Amino acid sequence: MFKQFFNLIKKQDLLTQALNDSYEMSSIAMEMFNLVTEMLFADLNAKVSDGEVEEVKKKDYLLNHFDRSIRKKVFEHVIVNEKPDQELYTSLTLITIVQNLERLGDYSKNLNEIAEIKHVMKSHAYNKLVEDYSKVLKKMYLDTFKSFKKADVELATGVIDEHFRFKNEIDDKLTELATKEPDTNVNYVTYALILRYFKRISAHLMNIATSITNPIDKIGYYVGDENVIKDDE
Repeated sequence: MFKQFFNLIKKQDLLTQALNDSYEMSSIAMEMFNLVTEMLFADLNAKVSDGEVEEVKKKDYLLNHFDRSIRKKVFEHVIVNEKPDQELYTSLTLITIVQNLERLGDYSKNLNEIAEIKHVMKSHAYNKLVEDYSKVLKKMYLDTFKSFKKADVELATGVIDEHFRFKNEIDDKLTELATKEPDTNVNYVTYALILRYFKRISAHLMNIATSITNPIDKIGYYVGDENVIKDDE
């Protein structure tokens, strides 16, 4: 199904424009995450500048703009053109992908709010943990968007598998944080928020990957040999 996207490249219609816009949107989402994590981890003692905050807001604005623009183009394409059923299928799948890209921006924006108070992150062990997790997510971003652009089922399957490993590990760390004794020197809530945002980013990347591997009714689900698993919220 997904490889039908690439048949659109020869055309110059609204759906083709929407597909090209979604590639641009994916690049912005990844740039936004990289920018925010750089702000968060580069220097915990440095204050985030107004310019850095504004840059994040601009990227979030662009993601919202593309979200609305792409949906409009897809809906207009479906309404005004009589196309084979496969293009309707492709249109609906693209809308799902774009919704997940927009949500990635929202969670990067949440991380930016943490970056503005990063001076409360006083645990060296947890600082290293969340920074290492950010590197895992950067790899997932790269693999997800590469699989999206190339319709690479094998690479997308790797993203899905990585998500479930990653989220289970984060769940364990969240339980660990929740059961810790209070410490006046360490703000554990901050780390819990970062882990929660990381988990949701991973889930939205997984959703995009399932758009490549799964039929439309199972996008966002892990499809095993005998059962179907929906990721939790």
